[in-house]
Amino acid sequence: MPGFVGHTIANTAVLAGTTFVMRSQGWSWQDVIAVDAGIAIASLVLSPDMDLFNSKSMKGWGWLRVFWWPYSKLAKHRDRLHIPILGTAVRWLYVATLLFLLLVLFRFWFRRIGLSVDFDFAGDTDDIIYNALYLVDVFLGAVLADTTHYVLDIISTKLKRLVPRRLRDRYDRYAQNHYDREHRPPRGRAWISEEGQR
Repeated sequence: MPGFVGHTIANTAVLAGTTFVMRSQGWSWQDVIAVDAGIAIASLVLSPDMDLFNSKSMKGWGWLRVFWWPYSKLAKHRDRLHIPILGTAVRWLYVATLLFLLLVLFRFWFRRIGLSVDFDFAGDTDDIIYNALYLVDVFLGAVLADTTHYVLDIISTKLKRLVPRRLRDRYDRYAQNHYDREHRPPRGRAWISEEGQR
Protein backbone atom coordinates (compact mmCIF):
# COMPACT_ATOMS: atom_id res chain seq x y z
CA MET A 1 0.00 0.00 0.00
CA PRO A 2 1.40 3.43 -0.90
CA GLY A 3 0.70 4.86 2.57
CA PHE A 4 -0.54 8.28 3.60
CA VAL A 5 2.27 10.21 1.90
CA GLY A 6 1.89 8.35 -1.40
CA HIS A 7 -1.87 8.83 -1.45
CA THR A 8 -1.52 12.51 -0.52
CA ILE A 9 0.99 13.15 -3.32
CA ALA A 10 -1.23 11.37 -5.86
CA ASN A 11 -4.33 13.28 -4.74
CA THR A 12 -2.41 16.56 -4.86
CA ALA A 13 -1.58 15.78 -8.50
CA VAL A 14 -5.26 14.99 -9.12
CA LEU A 15 -6.25 18.28 -7.48
CA ALA A 16 -3.84 20.27 -9.68
CA GLY A 17 -4.93 18.41 -12.82
CA THR A 18 -8.63 18.80 -12.02
CA THR A 19 -8.20 22.52 -11.40
CA PHE A 20 -6.38 22.96 -14.72
CA VAL A 21 -8.91 20.92 -16.73
CA MET A 22 -11.97 22.56 -15.14
CA ARG A 23 -10.63 26.09 -15.64
CA SER A 24 -9.59 25.35 -19.24
CA GLN A 25 -13.15 24.15 -19.92
CA GLY A 26 -14.64 27.35 -18.49
CA TRP A 27 -15.94 26.15 -15.12
CA SER A 28 -16.47 28.88 -12.54
CA TRP A 29 -14.00 29.32 -9.69
CA GLN A 30 -16.77 28.42 -7.22
CA ASP A 31 -17.21 25.01 -8.85
CA VAL A 32 -13.45 24.46 -9.04
CA ILE A 33 -12.99 25.35 -5.36
CA ALA A 34 -15.87 23.06 -4.37
CA VAL A 35 -14.39 20.09 -6.26
CA ASP A 36 -10.91 20.83 -4.89
CA ALA A 37 -12.36 21.02 -1.36
CA GLY A 38 -13.87 17.57 -1.86
CA ILE A 39 -10.50 16.20 -2.99
CA ALA A 40 -8.75 17.76 0.03
CA ILE A 41 -11.35 16.51 2.52
CA ALA A 42 -11.28 12.97 1.10
CA SER A 43 -7.48 12.97 1.13
CA LEU A 44 -6.84 14.34 4.61
CA VAL A 45 -9.99 13.97 6.71
CA LEU A 46 -12.28 11.27 5.26
CA SER A 47 -9.94 8.93 3.41
CA PRO A 48 -10.86 5.31 2.62
CA ASP A 49 -8.38 4.30 5.35
CA MET A 50 -10.82 5.43 8.07
CA ASP A 51 -11.44 1.72 8.61
CA LEU A 52 -7.93 1.48 10.12
CA PHE A 53 -8.09 2.94 13.63
CA ASN A 54 -4.33 3.68 13.63
CA SER A 55 -4.15 5.24 10.16
CA LYS A 56 -2.67 8.71 9.65
CA SER A 57 -6.06 10.03 8.52
CA MET A 58 -7.64 8.74 11.71
CA LYS A 59 -4.91 10.27 13.89
CA GLY A 60 -5.66 13.63 12.29
CA TRP A 61 -8.98 13.60 14.12
CA GLY A 62 -7.18 13.67 17.49
CA TRP A 63 -9.43 12.64 20.38
CA LEU A 64 -12.47 12.90 18.07
CA ARG A 65 -11.41 9.66 16.43
CA VAL A 66 -13.35 7.83 19.15
CA PHE A 67 -16.40 8.61 17.02
CA TRP A 68 -14.84 6.53 14.24
CA TRP A 69 -14.22 3.48 16.45
CA PRO A 70 -17.59 1.83 15.53
CA TYR A 71 -16.91 2.41 11.84
CA SER A 72 -13.42 0.90 12.08
CA LYS A 73 -14.85 -2.17 13.82
CA LEU A 74 -17.70 -2.68 11.34
CA ALA A 75 -15.74 -2.05 8.14
CA LYS A 76 -12.94 -4.39 7.11
CA HIS A 77 -9.92 -2.83 5.43
CA ARG A 78 -10.17 -2.90 1.62
CA ASP A 79 -13.67 -4.31 1.86
CA ARG A 80 -16.69 -2.98 -0.04
CA LEU A 81 -16.48 0.35 1.80
CA HIS A 82 -13.04 0.94 0.28
CA ILE A 83 -14.61 1.14 -3.19
CA PRO A 84 -15.23 4.66 -4.58
CA ILE A 85 -18.75 6.12 -4.60
CA LEU A 86 -20.17 3.49 -2.20
CA GLY A 87 -17.45 3.96 0.42
CA THR A 88 -17.43 7.72 -0.11
CA ALA A 89 -21.20 7.95 0.37
CA VAL A 90 -21.13 5.76 3.49
CA ARG A 91 -18.34 7.80 5.14
CA TRP A 92 -20.05 11.11 4.39
CA LEU A 93 -23.40 9.79 5.62
CA TYR A 94 -21.65 8.54 8.77
CA VAL A 95 -20.32 12.06 9.46
CA ALA A 96 -23.70 13.61 8.64
CA THR A 97 -25.39 11.22 11.08
CA LEU A 98 -22.89 12.06 13.82
CA LEU A 99 -23.38 15.79 13.25
CA PHE A 100 -27.16 15.38 13.29
CA LEU A 101 -27.02 13.45 16.58
CA LEU A 102 -24.75 16.10 18.12
CA LEU A 103 -27.13 18.82 16.91
CA VAL A 104 -30.09 17.04 18.52
CA LEU A 105 -28.15 16.56 21.78
CA PHE A 106 -27.11 20.24 21.92
CA ARG A 107 -30.63 21.38 21.17
CA PHE A 108 -31.97 19.16 23.95
CA TRP A 109 -29.25 20.41 26.34
CA PHE A 110 -29.94 24.07 25.46
CA ARG A 111 -33.63 23.52 26.11
CA ARG A 112 -32.83 21.93 29.50
CA ILE A 113 -30.85 24.98 30.61
CA GLY A 114 -33.50 27.38 29.33
CA LEU A 115 -31.98 28.55 26.05
CA SER A 116 -34.09 28.54 22.93
CA VAL A 117 -32.20 27.84 19.73
CA ASP A 118 -34.14 27.50 16.51
CA PHE A 119 -32.62 26.22 13.31
CA ASP A 120 -34.49 27.85 10.47
CA PHE A 121 -33.73 26.13 7.19
CA ALA A 122 -36.57 27.79 5.31
CA GLY A 123 -35.54 29.87 2.35
CA ASP A 124 -35.96 30.36 -1.33
CA THR A 125 -36.11 26.99 -3.09
CA ASP A 126 -33.86 28.22 -5.90
CA ASP A 127 -31.17 29.24 -3.38
CA ILE A 128 -31.35 25.84 -1.67
CA ILE A 129 -30.98 23.99 -4.99
CA TYR A 130 -28.17 26.33 -6.09
CA ASN A 131 -26.19 25.69 -2.90
CA ALA A 132 -26.95 21.95 -2.97
CA LEU A 133 -25.23 21.77 -6.35
CA TYR A 134 -22.00 22.93 -4.68
CA LEU A 135 -22.36 19.99 -2.30
CA VAL A 136 -22.59 17.73 -5.36
CA ASP A 137 -19.32 19.28 -6.59
CA VAL A 138 -17.68 18.59 -3.21
CA PHE A 139 -18.89 14.98 -3.32
CA LEU A 140 -17.58 14.54 -6.89
CA GLY A 141 -14.18 15.80 -5.75
CA ALA A 142 -14.23 13.29 -2.90
CA VAL A 143 -15.10 10.49 -5.34
CA LEU A 144 -12.15 11.53 -7.53
CA ALA A 145 -9.78 11.36 -4.55
CA ASP A 146 -11.18 8.00 -3.39
CA THR A 147 -10.91 6.58 -6.91
CA THR A 148 -7.25 7.61 -7.05
CA HIS A 149 -6.70 6.01 -3.63
CA TYR A 150 -8.38 2.78 -4.75
CA VAL A 151 -6.43 2.56 -8.03
CA LEU A 152 -3.13 3.16 -6.22
CA ASP A 153 -3.95 0.39 -3.74
CA ILE A 154 -4.67 -2.06 -6.59
CA ILE A 155 -1.52 -1.11 -8.51
CA SER A 156 0.71 -1.32 -5.43
CA THR A 157 -0.70 -4.75 -4.54
CA LYS A 158 -0.02 -6.05 -8.05
CA LEU A 159 3.51 -4.57 -8.02
CA LYS A 160 4.16 -6.03 -4.59
CA ARG A 161 3.39 -9.52 -5.92
CA LEU A 162 6.15 -9.08 -8.53
CA VAL A 163 8.76 -8.70 -5.76
CA PRO A 164 10.37 -11.99 -4.62
CA ARG A 165 9.02 -13.40 -1.36
CA ARG A 166 12.31 -13.09 0.57
CA LEU A 167 12.53 -9.36 -0.23
CA ARG A 168 8.91 -8.87 0.81
CA ASP A 169 9.62 -10.65 4.10
CA ARG A 170 12.65 -8.43 4.69
CA TYR A 171 10.55 -5.30 4.03
CA ASP A 172 7.77 -6.59 6.31
CA ARG A 173 10.32 -7.01 9.13
CA TYR A 174 11.64 -3.51 8.50
CA ALA A 175 8.11 -2.05 8.50
CA GLN A 176 7.23 -3.95 11.69
CA ASN A 177 10.38 -2.68 13.44
CA HIS A 178 9.56 0.87 12.39
CA TYR A 179 5.99 0.47 13.63
CA ASP A 180 7.14 -0.95 16.96
CA ARG A 181 9.48 1.97 17.53
CA GLU A 182 6.63 4.41 16.88
CA HIS A 183 3.79 2.59 18.61
CA ARG A 184 3.17 0.32 21.52
CA PRO A 185 2.53 -3.26 20.45
CA PRO A 186 -1.01 -4.62 20.77
CA ARG A 187 -1.76 -6.72 23.83
CA GLY A 188 -0.51 -10.26 23.64
CA ARG A 189 2.18 -9.50 21.05
CA ALA A 190 5.88 -9.43 21.76
CA TRP A 191 8.23 -6.65 20.64
CA ILE A 192 10.27 -7.35 17.51
CA SER A 193 13.92 -6.52 17.93
CA GLU A 194 15.93 -4.36 15.52
CA GLU A 195 17.07 -7.47 13.66
CA GLY A 196 13.53 -8.68 13.26
CA GLN A 197 13.91 -11.55 15.72
CA ARG A 198 11.10 -12.37 18.11
